[in-house]
Amino acid sequence: EGEFIKRPDQTWAPGERANIVKRGDNLQPEGEFSKRPDAKWAPGERATVVKRDDNLHPEGEFHKRPDQTWAPGERANIIKRGDNLHPEGEFSKRPDAMWAPGERADLVKRGDNLHPEGEFHKRPDRTWAPGERANIVKRGDNLQPEGVFAKRPDSVWAPGN
Repeated sequence: EGEFIKRPDQTWAPGERANIVKRGDNLQPEGEFSKRPDAKWAPGERATVVKRDDNLHPEGEFHKRPDQTWAPGERANIIKRGDNLHPEGEFSKRPDAMWAPGERADLVKRGDNLHPEGEFHKRPDRTWAPGERANIVKRGDNLQPEGVFAKRPDSVWAPGN
């Protein structure tokens, strides 16, 4: 049903834009046009500092705190009060003893009335054997090589090849 026509390859190009329309007006500058004069930067003017006089004057002589070196503070003497408590009799000290392990209580095994009923069967000991596997089934196919089969030529390895 006809020949297939492929879309032609296109390179990028800017899109189409409408032309700029500049409308005329009736505004005209009247008189002389004066531009602001170019001025170099200069620091601003600062107001002079005004110090007001006051009526405060020290009366009498001015005393400065005397220089002092560090000295420990004064402490009151220690006072030990007497009492009427005295140990009576002989004072016995705990005897020095070497460490020894403590005494352990004897183990007590209580009897019970639980007995297995019937015969007890133990699992038989077995050695490892591989599991059973299904035989491999190879399906036939109808693929046969046609023509001459070209094999890569045998080459003996040599250094530098």
